[in-house]
Amino acid sequence: MRPDRFEYGRLLLHDLWLERRKRILDRDGNRCRSCGNEKGLVVHHRQYHVDSVTGRMVAPWEYDDRHLITLCHQCHGAGHSQHKIPTFKK
Repeated sequence: MRPDRFEYGRLLLHDLWLERRKRILDRDGNRCRSCGNEKGLVVHHRQYHVDSVTGRMVAPWEYDDRHLITLCHQCHGAGHSQHKIPTFKK
């Protein structure tokens, strides 16, 4: 199950995600963990989670830190073009 892009994009504007995003950026030294770039950073979800009871996507801020990584736009796009992000029921 892939997240609905509009709904997921809306969740990425939520205060809880913005706080979580800042924490991950700080953890990763405000650099892309792949190439070291300091510009155009995003926090990437290494996998998606679906609630096994409701079938709904888990909110972006509800992931363990180990499932989140800072990437620049270029590395993020390259990763998405080369790999399918796995989805797990939780």
